[in-house]
Amino acid sequence: MSDRRPIEFIASRCESLRIHHNAHRETHTTVARHLLHRERLGDVIIFASTASRVRCMESEAIWEVSIRHRDDTQTHIAGTSLDECMELANATMRVSTVGAIAA
Repeated sequence: MSDRRPIEFIASRCESLRIHHNAHRETHTTVARHLLHRERLGDVIIFASTASRVRCMESEAIWEVSIRHRDDTQTHIAGTSLDECMELANATMRVSTVGAIAA
């Protein structure tokens, strides 16, 4: 990711931003089990597509971006690359900003 503007846009509109690469390896498990565990905890993991989710599970590699918003809600985004996650996070933040302005 050569353009830092997307990460700066997101960072300026949230309380905190966390980036993980292959967090499943910390607990010596698979990507599929890691995602299942996160979902059991109540985390909704957003992927750009079903194909992206499948690619993460097949390759046993995953990037995750977690955003804590100013209202204390969280958004969890995952994908095959940091660029993919940041693009989706950027789009998600822009949509929520537009919604807040329209309200």
